[in-house]
Amino acid sequence: MHAYPSTLLTGLVSFLLFGCAASTLTTIEKQGGTALNAQEIFDLCSENTLRLISSDFDSYVFFSRDGSLSASSIFNNNVDYGSWDIKSDDKICIKFAVWYFGDTNCYSTYKDPEKAQHLFFTSNGALAYTVTASTGNSQGMKIKTKKDQKAIYVRQSLSQEQSVQNPASISAAAARPPVQVAVPTNSGLTVAKEEVKYTVKSMAQNCPNCNFEDTDLRQAHLVGANLQGANLKGADLSRANLRRANLEGANLSGATLLSTNLPGANLKDSDLSGADLTGSNLIRADFTGAEMKGCILDNTLQEGTLGL
Repeated sequence: MHAYPSTLLTGLVSFLLFGCAASTLTTIEKQGGTALNAQEIFDLCSENTLRLISSDFDSYVFFSRDGSLSASSIFNNNVDYGSWDIKSDDKICIKFAVWYFGDTNCYSTYKDPEKAQHLFFTSNGALAYTVTASTGNSQGMKIKTKKDQKAIYVRQSLSQEQSVQNPASISAAAARPPVQVAVPTNSGLTVAKEEVKYTVKSMAQNCPNCNFEDTDLRQAHLVGANLQGANLKGADLSRANLRRANLEGANLSGATLLSTNLPGANLKDSDLSGADLTGSNLIRADFTGAEMKGCILDNTLQEGTLGL
């Protein structure tokens, strides 16, 4: 007799929780929210339970390390199973066996700057879910083991690098120092392009003096990255997000940076000779002491830029 009021109350609470969150990607970025990279998404999800809430969806989902998932709806106690993975463009992809007609849906993940939660956004920038996380299989859901896949995706690669032990907590995982790729430019060593592409796009936020010469880093998410003194000669950083990145003293000669996001970036004493920055956002970037001979700056945003 009390089932309907209870369900109604649960739905109302879910709606209020969802409704209070930033409704668009633009809004959350204006509020200071930052997107998670693949490693951070993996730490958030793998072997943990996430509660996904939208206006018409409220469920617990346990993300197994092997790429399987188990889900339980708070609305009606229905359960479902499925799979999850992380794309190379730092999006989490979720596929339920039954829910949403078995379609695969991929989302960008942002940390809410105002609340202890994360937000999943669709490809068009709309809010899909508010997300709260708990360590382990906190709801005791039944787990169906996923069969091995032939292809190795980002999530699978990260799983293979992780210890079999669960992280003590999500906050502890987030507090771990960023992964460093020890490839000093003076060593004469180079890194295989696929390895660098995976490492930088998915994991590297702290890689000073690394050698990324001629590397494909298009659309790489490197907000706040430390690439001081890095060798990026001839690299393709088109449409990469390097907002507030430290590129002081970096070698970017001959690099391609078409429509690259560089607001607030530190490019002091860097070498940008022959680099192409056409259409890039250079607002408040600092080019003091940079070598700019032959650098192309057509259609760039330069409000508050220093050193140009």
